[in-house]
Amino acid sequence: MTIDFSDAKIHWNPTGPEFSHVFNAFSSLAPELEPYLIKVMREAKTRVPATEHALLADIDLFNMQEARHYRMHAQFNKLLYEAGYELTESEAKLRADYERFLTKKGPKFCLAYSEGFETLGPALSGFFFDRSPHLMQQWDEPTTFLWLWHVAEEYEHRAVVNGTYKVLYDEHWYRLYGLWYSLIHIFTYVIKNSNRMIKHDLQTGRVRGRIRSRYRQVTSLLGLVRYAGPRIAKVHKRSYDPTTFPPMEGALFILAQASTKYAVAG
Repeated sequence: MTIDFSDAKIHWNPTGPEFSHVFNAFSSLAPELEPYLIKVMREAKTRVPATEHALLADIDLFNMQEARHYRMHAQFNKLLYEAGYELTESEAKLRADYERFLTKKGPKFCLAYSEGFETLGPALSGFFFDRSPHLMQQWDEPTTFLWLWHVAEEYEHRAVVNGTYKVLYDEHWYRLYGLWYSLIHIFTYVIKNSNRMIKHDLQTGRVRGRIRSRYRQVTSLLGLVRYAGPRIAKVHKRSYDPTTFPPMEGALFILAQASTKYAVAG
């Protein structure tokens, strides 16, 4: 699908610009992270047994979804650059990190890191669709729809990387190592750059009241942690299986709207 961001909002969340910037930082991460995921999964696919027909097909679909995600985020990110947010240095460092992972860390680490990131998908989907109903009420705003669509597809392909890791390695403790490495790496980037964007808003007068802004930021982050934390804790179990997660009505609604409102890209 293709989204027109010509009238999209940077401060798209009604709870405050600080919440918006947490996910705007995620958006600036996407054009670096998701090409990395695609490269990792393409390499892994060459080692998946030919008998795993369903998984091999799902890897192709996963890669196509991730490619569309980062292209749409790259389009939205132009708004961030035009608004004066300085992100290019952090993005370049992140790009170098992923290149180093691919060339120095090896395929097992890269797949475990990718699986760790993908465990966020169902948690973020639930946060958007269950914890933040006000976002569903404004799903036709382009930036909001970008995120609702993205996390709906993250929910949709939630089991692909996990299934690939199980077929190729299935080492529980190393999976948890990849989980925590990816979470620390990604959230360090997100917090640093959301702070940078909030600071820029305060300096330029887009946001007023430093103490109120900090309060909203902390409240937003705590709300995300309170929701996602218990769900991330469950993935530490050896029995963790993302295929058992029940369907989410909000995610199914948004996926249907993606087909009718924005059409399916060829």
